[in-house]
Amino acid sequence: MAKAWHYAWAGKSEGPVDELVIRDLIRAGRVKADTLVWSGGMANWERADRHFAFAPQPFAPAAPPPAGPPAMPGAAAFGGTGYPGASYPGAGSYGTAASGAAPARSFPEAIKVCFQNYVTFRGRASRSEYWWFFLFCLLLGFVGGFLEAVMGRDGAALSGLVSLATFLPSLSVTVRRLHDTDRSGWWVGGFYLAFIPVGLLIGLLAAAAQANGSPPDATALGLFGILFLLMMGYSITMLVFMCSRGTPGPNRFG
Repeated sequence: MAKAWHYAWAGKSEGPVDELVIRDLIRAGRVKADTLVWSGGMANWERADRHFAFAPQPFAPAAPPPAGPPAMPGAAAFGGTGYPGASYPGAGSYGTAASGAAPARSFPEAIKVCFQNYVTFRGRASRSEYWWFFLFCLLLGFVGGFLEAVMGRDGAALSGLVSLATFLPSLSVTVRRLHDTDRSGWWVGGFYLAFIPVGLLIGLLAAAAQANGSPPDATALGLFGILFLLMMGYSITMLVFMCSRGTPGPNRFG
């Protein structure tokens, strides 16, 4: 499990966040060489440059530390609030960057972040984090299809396991991507929940058509056409949302 860090900001203790987030904060200029940091096992607060690499800077006296080491929460690496602007559990672990916006990710970093936030539906995800993980899942799908063609049932079983393993992180990163554009995750949750009443409605319409003597094929075709149009409209809408730029500062999701 990643090591959890606290850092001093405006006379207060912020965290816990993991090392990757601290490095994001260093690049953003929020955590400086003389910023005081603390982690479990340390006797007291220490300068950040004793634990992280910094470019050489002129010496400046350290700011006074917060009052005593912070109490560590139960969820060591990914619990508590993150840095300012993140008011939800787990936000500090890749939730937002120092300015409030979700940080950009490289391909391997996006895979790591999405699996570490396997079922984290709070916080924000940048476009790069979402699309790199989308590409990763797409490549896994190609590999699964190849294994299924070569190995038959065994390959199909492996492909099914891969799809099952990537379903939840794909769902959670989609919700976090919506949050980054200041939209609710119910754009995804509502879609899945809508299948229940829509399925019941289609069943009732089909039953009514059969009772009235309508051709079943025509009824099925009409219902399929309606469902296809709804799916197309929803897919285009979600594609636009996933490609949209995130809000530049803090929003209601972090």
